[in-house]
Amino acid sequence: MKRILVFSVFAFFLVFLLSRLTNNSPWPSDSASSSTLFSSYSSPLKSLDAATSYYVHESAILDNIVEAPLDYDYVARPYRLVSRLLESLPEPRYYDESGALLGSDPEPGLVSRVEYLLRLRSGLRYQEHPCFVRDADGSAYYAQATRLPKKAVSLLDFPRQGSRELRAEDFRLALIRLCDPRLSSPVYSNLSSFISGMRECSEQMRERLSAADVDFLDYRGLDFDGIEVLGEREFKLCLSRKYPQALYWLAMHFFAPLPWEALEFYALPQVRAAGFSLQNWPVGSGPYKMSRMQPNLQVLLERNQNYEGRSPEERQAPGSIIERIVFQYEREAIPGWIKFNQGYYDHSGLPSDFLQNATDFSGGGELQLSKELLAKGLEMHQSITPTIFYFGFNMLDETVGGSGESERLLRLALSIVLDYQEFIDIFLNGQGLPAQCVIPPSISGSCRDNPFVSPWDEKLGRSRRRSLDEARELMRQAGYENGLDREGKALRLYLDHANAGSSNFKAQFQWLKNKFASLGIQLEERASDLNRWRDKLQNGNWQLIFNKGWLADYPDPENFLFLFYSKNGTVQSQGRGANYVNYASPEFDRLFEQLECMLEGPRRQELIAQACELLQKDAPCCWGFHPAKVLLTHGWLKNYQPHDMSYGTMKHLRLDGKQRQKMQSSWNKPRMKIVYAAMLLFTLAGVAIHTGKNFLARRGQAEIVP
Repeated sequence: MKRILVFSVFAFFLVFLLSRLTNNSPWPSDSASSSTLFSSYSSPLKSLDAATSYYVHESAILDNIVEAPLDYDYVARPYRLVSRLLESLPEPRYYDESGALLGSDPEPGLVSRVEYLLRLRSGLRYQEHPCFVRDADGSAYYAQATRLPKKAVSLLDFPRQGSRELRAEDFRLALIRLCDPRLSSPVYSNLSSFISGMRECSEQMRERLSAADVDFLDYRGLDFDGIEVLGEREFKLCLSRKYPQALYWLAMHFFAPLPWEALEFYALPQVRAAGFSLQNWPVGSGPYKMSRMQPNLQVLLERNQNYEGRSPEERQAPGSIIERIVFQYEREAIPGWIKFNQGYYDHSGLPSDFLQNATDFSGGGELQLSKELLAKGLEMHQSITPTIFYFGFNMLDETVGGSGESERLLRLALSIVLDYQEFIDIFLNGQGLPAQCVIPPSISGSCRDNPFVSPWDEKLGRSRRRSLDEARELMRQAGYENGLDREGKALRLYLDHANAGSSNFKAQFQWLKNKFASLGIQLEERASDLNRWRDKLQNGNWQLIFNKGWLADYPDPENFLFLFYSKNGTVQSQGRGANYVNYASPEFDRLFEQLECMLEGPRRQELIAQACELLQKDAPCCWGFHPAKVLLTHGWLKNYQPHDMSYGTMKHLRLDGKQRQKMQSSWNKPRMKIVYAAMLLFTLAGVAIHTGKNFLARRGQAEIVP
């Protein structure tokens, strides 16, 4: 009996002690109260090089390390540009062929040169980085291999670090680097049609690279008219023609300054052998710097001590800037969502699988958080994003492409049967809006209907998709009655993709297949790996693509219409252009070339409407949908504002670590009541058994006494 009681007391004490020590947090024990923001990403990181990075999840990291000359006001809506590295917003000066200064808004045909004068603020410094450490003669300190730390896994392992102020020449170097054909910068095609000397500079590079087996190219010796350096902190951006949207470029990380020392450092064989490059260790002047880079596990940023607030909103935000940011790689949505609900991530998207459980619809039909999540202090931020996902037809393909009437009618018939409201309801839990053309509703010039696919219905007060019978009639006119060509052969089309093995894609492909079958068309898939699929896009070796997306670079309709400008054709531009469907229309090009050079106004809106109607008529895409974005934040994350144009917003956020620690502790207490109850029952059972045995033993002894 004593042993049972001693064991029970010891077990109770041990369980109690373990309950105090139990911590299921994925982070170190002291992180909850620290000034550390915990975030995540779900797609592999391809590049954090400012010249090539073009994905949202990469920009969410990169744009907090590097800075562009301009930025967007964090709070103002509609979005408004503000100065970040410059003393003020630059204004264009227009010149004609003779060099004479023109007015503030001249006719585009009169303009042969545009100049923007940019003046850097004083005192802007780069983050501490080993590339800035120099010997007395000015040479790179770490050019001597013996000075490199052994088995360095972080640039912070380099014992000597340095810094310097930003210079005008750094912006010239960054822009020249976009011309390097080896990088295939995604913005080169668009920029080179405006910025003076970009194409000529790119040709110089091609000649030098072909003349010799050169791996490292010294950009400083190349001719380039696009930026004229006037002094340490002053330079001109020079355009060959009028383009008011050029200011938006200056808010993109492609225009972030690049120090020559960084290129020199990453070209060192021993540094390259250690695995360091601009792709994984960017150098910048932003509020944070890279501290740890494990792309398949975690990226850690730490505060750049050389950084000072650039804007009044940033400097006046209550509290201190966050010291560290953890970006954790979460391959699956469910684990990330569970950790967010436990308080281990500070913000999260809302996976569609959990939408119904996490939300309710108010009396007005508006989406709102469930009572359970509201009670936990969560906030919901939702909007229709300036994004489009479309179903694309390769306009170079003999069957679905081209400008012929038969091909056009075929594309329209398919656009009718691909009911994207149904797709949104089935696969996105209703979170999105069917697209009528390419421009999202948050950007001026968007369309409320598509007269060829879903015309406006006055009685319904909305657009109404044309019927299946109308689609079949278009098929007949196209020469494919009941899905058969004029020779009686069944029409077979091919969807090219890189989603093999995805269960979600399998369901979506079956949906597509059924829609095609309603017109008598056989849809087959041609799967390939991601690299092969990208090669297909660049070479035009595909027929149909599904859910190709585009997210606004800046809040102007031109940024979406340029996706169909013929000179941006992916094949024509050798992979540099974003016109992935290779659409080419002289009429559209004429409209686009007029509107892209105009200031905002009624005449420009007329041209935009004409361009959209032409796209709707030619149907190079089934326009797909604009997704809704639902973001959730915990109550301890302060000063959060959803922003669809800027990704360098971490500097505005503030954290209440004590509140986070308190809530995490409350939400993740070990459930010990059941354990204690089980142990109590075990003890009572042991006592009962022991007592019963003693009783029976005493009774047995009494029966045998004579």
